[in-house]
Amino acid sequence: MIRIIDRYITRKFFAILLYNILAFVVIFVIVDLIENLDKFLSHHAAFGDVIVYYIYYIPFIIILTLPVCMLLSSLFSIGSMAQNNEIIAIQSSGVSLYRIIWPVLILGVVVSVLSGIGGETVVPRANRARLDLMRYRIKKETRQIKTAQNQLAVQDGKDRQIYIQFYEAAKEKAHKVNILWIKNDRIVHRLDARFMVWDKKQEQWNLLQVTERIFTDTSEVVRYHDKLAYSDSHIKPDELIDLKIKPEEMNYAELNRFVDKMIALGANARKWLVDLYMKISYPFANFIIVLFGAPLAARKRRSGPALGFALALLISFVYFLFLRTGQVLGHKGDLEPWIASWIGNIVFGVGAIILMIKVKK
Repeated sequence: MIRIIDRYITRKFFAILLYNILAFVVIFVIVDLIENLDKFLSHHAAFGDVIVYYIYYIPFIIILTLPVCMLLSSLFSIGSMAQNNEIIAIQSSGVSLYRIIWPVLILGVVVSVLSGIGGETVVPRANRARLDLMRYRIKKETRQIKTAQNQLAVQDGKDRQIYIQFYEAAKEKAHKVNILWIKNDRIVHRLDARFMVWDKKQEQWNLLQVTERIFTDTSEVVRYHDKLAYSDSHIKPDELIDLKIKPEEMNYAELNRFVDKMIALGANARKWLVDLYMKISYPFANFIIVLFGAPLAARKRRSGPALGFALALLISFVYFLFLRTGQVLGHKGDLEPWIASWIGNIVFGVGAIILMIKVKK
C-alpha cells in the first residue's frame, strides 16, 4: 500500500510543479516582453530572433523560480490531502506523517541536484547566447559600441595572466592592470600598471606608471617605470570587449578559476566568492523550502487555495529577502562569503526542523 501512496503523492506533486513552472515562465516572458518591446521595435528585431531570445531565457527562469514552484507544489499537494482528510486516513492505517511526506522530501533532493546540474551546464550557455543575441542580432551592436568593462581576467599565453580592473573600449585603455608570469604554480614575474593603453601605430600595448617585480628563490627585484612597452601580448583591444564577467554567465568551475586568479593577484575577491558559494546554496534551497513547506501544509486548515497561495508567496518573499540581504552584506564585507550565501538556507533549515518536530506533536 505504501508504494501506491508514494506514487499518488509523487504524481500529484509533479503535476502541480509542472503547472507552476509553466505559469511562471509565461508570466516572466510576458513581463520581460513588455519591458523590452520598445527595444525590439526600435531596433526592428526579427520575429524569429525574439522567439529564440525567449527560448534562451527559459532555463534561467526555471532555475530562478524553482524554489517558489517547489514550495507551492508541496503546500498544494500535501495541503489538499490534509483538507480532504486523506492524511488522517493514511495515518489511521499505521503510516506516520513523516513517512507520508517522505516522497516530497526525496523529490526536493532530486530537484536540487537537477537544478545544480542545470545551473552548471544549460543556464550559463543559454544566458551567454541570450545576451549575445540581444547585443549583436537585435541591437546590432558592433564590438566598438560597448564602452566599458569591469574586472576582466585574461589568459595571455601559456604562462601569463592579465587582470584588468576596468577597461574603456572607446579609448582602448585599461585601468589598474596586473600581469603575472607563472611557472610551476609560482609567480616569477609581475607587472602592476596604473594604465595600459593601445598604441595603434606600433600595434602594441604600453604600460604607464608601472611597478615591476621579479621573483627568484631567494630574493625579489623591484623596478619602477613611467612607461613600459608590452609588445609580446597576444591580446588585442577588440578581444577584451567580450570578456565582461557576469556570474550568471559562468558555471561553478569557470567562476572558481576566476576567483583563484583574483586571489593570486591580490585583488578583493569577496563579491565573487559570495556569488560562487551561491551557485551551491541556491539549488539546495529547493530541498530546504520543501522541508519547510511540507510539515506546514500537513496541518489541516479551513483556508482555501487562495490563502495557501498567499502563504507561499509570503514565505518565498521572506526567503528571498534573507537571500538578497545576505548577498548584499557579503558583497560589502559585513558577512563572511559562505555565511552570506547560506544564511537563507540556514534560517529556513532551522525553521523546517522546528516545524517537523511540532507537526509530529
